[in-house]
Amino acid sequence: MHKPKTGKRFGKSPLSRYLCGPFYRKSMNKRYVMIITALCGICFSLLADMPRDYYPNTLEGKSGAELKTELHNLLKNHTRIAYGSRNYDGACTWTVFRESDKRDNGKVWDMYSNYTYSFPNSGAAKGMNIEHSVPKSWWGDSNYDDTTPGYPYQYDASYDLQHLVPADASANSAKSNYPLGEVVTASFDNGVSKVGTGYANGKATNLFEPADEYKGDFARMYLYFVTCYQDYAWKSLATTMFAQNSYPTLNAYGQSLLLKWHRQDPVSQKEIDRNNAVYSFQGNRNPYIDYPNMVEYIWGDSIGYEFSFSGAHSTTPSITVSSNLIDFGYIADGTSKQTEIYIKGRNLTSTVTVQILNDNRGEFSVTPTSLTADELNTTGINLTVSFSPQTTGSHNATLRLTSNDLESATDIALSGSVLSSQVSYLEIVGLKSTYKKSDSPVLLQLNSDVAVKWTVDGTSATHFTPSNLSPGLHTVKFTTANGSGKMRVQIIE
Repeated sequence: MHKPKTGKRFGKSPLSRYLCGPFYRKSMNKRYVMIITALCGICFSLLADMPRDYYPNTLEGKSGAELKTELHNLLKNHTRIAYGSRNYDGACTWTVFRESDKRDNGKVWDMYSNYTYSFPNSGAAKGMNIEHSVPKSWWGDSNYDDTTPGYPYQYDASYDLQHLVPADASANSAKSNYPLGEVVTASFDNGVSKVGTGYANGKATNLFEPADEYKGDFARMYLYFVTCYQDYAWKSLATTMFAQNSYPTLNAYGQSLLLKWHRQDPVSQKEIDRNNAVYSFQGNRNPYIDYPNMVEYIWGDSIGYEFSFSGAHSTTPSITVSSNLIDFGYIADGTSKQTEIYIKGRNLTSTVTVQILNDNRGEFSVTPTSLTADELNTTGINLTVSFSPQTTGSHNATLRLTSNDLESATDIALSGSVLSSQVSYLEIVGLKSTYKKSDSPVLLQLNSDVAVKWTVDGTSATHFTPSNLSPGLHTVKFTTANGSGKMRVQIIE
């Protein structure tokens, strides 16, 4: 079994951000790439226990959402380790902590305080908690099956040792379920953990701030988390940092903060040893510890550039688009709708031309229609695509991007449907998207006085009664002679 080798943290040199990968340097809005072969010996020393074959070659050539989803599909497949201090199936949380969070002197490595804690012969360290670095309330888990010893929780994230750590109980209590941030006025400060008021999303809010030497550790745990669990439904205070989507799964505040801390506090030997130890039990790894530069390809300054394990840099001109399909959905006749699509270039020297094909009536339009290579290569460009239909029915067209630099055109499918504004549409009225279990029953009704049958989760109903439903999402459906529809409603405690 692998044991941590040293507690020494490496310095804050920017080179350590990009060990075993390309090192990017900005100058005059141009990007230069250096392959740092001189660091190979250091790289092999740091990552000696990192199995390269854990990461599939299909990660190469990807960036942004595509790279993140490829990692998601890899990371989500791992073993649940029994939660707590008693072994089931050969291990438990504290079994792993004895390997993953042990200092050179055998004491517990606590990222929440400077207090010294010792591992007992068995069980948990007195005065410490198992801390979910990403708060468990953010995905709404609770004890749902007390009849299964060691496995009381519903979601994999509640057991995931890539973000579970031992923590001083008082600091853990003060942290509560607050988001990460930079505290301005502290209500708790033990010299390592700070809790108090700061600003997130432009508003004053309660925040948890770790010590500078652990800011990168927490950032990489959170980045791992929003990759592994990008398909979770976020609750409670999660939306202070997270976004309800598969990419980027962080809002502007969360993305900016985690990138800042990731860059300021590079990967340490402590994190490398911990990653190896967790992998030996759980069977998955934190890729942002193994390959810190992956963070830049997904959320940072290398989006649109192809990730490569070798650090090789392609000079082939290319463009990437944020989506290869724009669907305007249904709109009423006599109205119009707009949306944007992001275009990013790489190694372009010629102008990219934008045109709409297969649109005889001119119902789709786009601006601008000429994109400069310099702007595409540096900042990228947002295209505005408009749908202004003249007739009802379904409409389709193609948005095409061409350039002398590109071997082939890039096509984006356009679609939209138009309904007559004279038609009346049925919709559910008076029903909110979220209720507490303590809320009163709500009469189920439509915007039109027609015969209707209602069901809630498949059971016939006339009212939506929160007190009769468990926390989570529920489906309300109506059926009439002219059609049907449904709505998802969430119940919270």
